[in-house]
Amino acid sequence: MANYILGKVKRKQKMFRVLVTETEVYNTDELILNGIDYNPSTLIENEETYQLTDFSQSGYCLDFLTNELNTVEHDQILKVDLKKLSFICTVQDNLYFFQIINSSFFISKKWFSVDELTLETEKPIITINPFADAIYNKLNDTLYFKKLTSAQKIFKGMDQLYKEATEAETQTFLENDFLEVSQDYGAILVTIPNRKRIALVNETLNKLSDNEKIAIYDYTNAYGQVTYENGKFKIENDDDLKFVLWGIEQRFYTTQIGGEKRVANSIISI
Repeated sequence: MANYILGKVKRKQKMFRVLVTETEVYNTDELILNGIDYNPSTLIENEETYQLTDFSQSGYCLDFLTNELNTVEHDQILKVDLKKLSFICTVQDNLYFFQIINSSFFISKKWFSVDELTLETEKPIITINPFADAIYNKLNDTLYFKKLTSAQKIFKGMDQLYKEATEAETQTFLENDFLEVSQDYGAILVTIPNRKRIALVNETLNKLSDNEKIAIYDYTNAYGQVTYENGKFKIENDDDLKFVLWGIEQRFYTTQIGGEKRVANSIISI
């Protein structure tokens, strides 16, 4: 069965046909797509991937994924454009394997093949990773990926799945009634991880009633890492803010055996 490699050239909108091969590029027999619905609060193991279901309806999907593949409709890429590739897509049956292409994937050195002992000089090659940056399964309309930062380079707009608060949004958050922020610490000093947490926490707080918010603040205070007086957490630095944000996300728990207080590094809803 034929397998196809298509390519996206920088500053050009359409996909180009790169090559057709009977050789299997990715070993699908050993491929296990263990997908977990994407959530920025969830960390995955090495053997796992994030997933976005109903991907064709997400607004991030590329047009050519929604149609039946017809390679005749794709122009053959020109040799001069091969060094301008931003990503390639290998199509095997109903699986689409995407790989970002950057300078590290171009090899332009003198080399010789172990099959043919002749020295090659002006034949640069593009290497293919054993695991793609993103895999789209057309049968179940699901995109699988390990790093959002990589996937969003292919599917523009996906970075909105894990947005960070702007400086204005961060400043507004720091002005909340339940925070008392030191004059030596302000929005400009809030790190990117905390800005991302603020974006998530804002959504959480908007869903809570006043009584639920009070319960969350009491719960956070029970783990006693940040001074809490007169209904306000005293924020002196980025670590203080991180602790309060963890509390609002309800990441703290106490082990049933031993009573050890812990913070959950990753969360999966069950």
